[in-house]
Amino acid sequence: MIQKLKLVLLLVAVAGIGSAYGQVTVGSDVAPAKAALLEIKSQAADATTNVTSTKGGLGLPRVNLVSTTTLQPFIGTSDTEWNSTNQAATKAAHAGLVVYNLTTTGDFKKGVYVWDGAKWAQIGAGGGDATAAEKYFYIPSFNIPLKAVGQTDQINLYAEYVRQFTQTGNTTFVSSNASLTKIPSKAAGTLYTASELDYVVTYYDPNTIENVTVSTAGKLSYKVKSQITSPASFLNVVFVIK
Repeated sequence: MIQKLKLVLLLVAVAGIGSAYGQVTVGSDVAPAKAALLEIKSQAADATTNVTSTKGGLGLPRVNLVSTTTLQPFIGTSDTEWNSTNQAATKAAHAGLVVYNLTTTGDFKKGVYVWDGAKWAQIGAGGGDATAAEKYFYIPSFNIPLKAVGQTDQINLYAEYVRQFTQTGNTTFVSSNASLTKIPSKAAGTLYTASELDYVVTYYDPNTIENVTVSTAGKLSYKVKSQITSPASFLNVVFVIK
């Protein structure tokens, strides 16, 4: 009898382990979708609307994030996991961590943030992917040199964007907000990288320059056709967010 009881307990334990490592549905006894390890739903997907819950949603933990580039307050900068030996692995291990941030200081806004393996990025309005209205922007005005007729010159459009959108090194950068040291392009308060943008010239004066090309790195090349300018001698450049 004792041996039979032990056998039953062993089978229950094995079954429990199998369940712990299987797929899980929270909120109902409806099986989760095939690719979901964890799914929250109160009903099977409605055939018309695809709705899977009429009872509620996921309540994310509400936290006060400290820095866009650290995992505080969960892991302190003096913790073993954050030392020079372990920091890279710690950052990578937490990629995909999602929270609702309450902090409104520095580069943070209230909202949902995800740790991307290197920094916190806001999801949705004000962060993450650009909305339809934010898919492009114009680079501010700047002068291009016309050194000599027939000469081919190059302008780094991306570098010009960084220079004008950043206070450091820009003596003509003036703002109504003294704490604003750069014009943030993304939720984390950072500028776009060169590889995150496409560069489009929508107009140039063909009487002044010719053979105009733009590289994927944002470098504009042109050949000087004439040093005589007119009201039509300007260049329109649009940065398109990929």
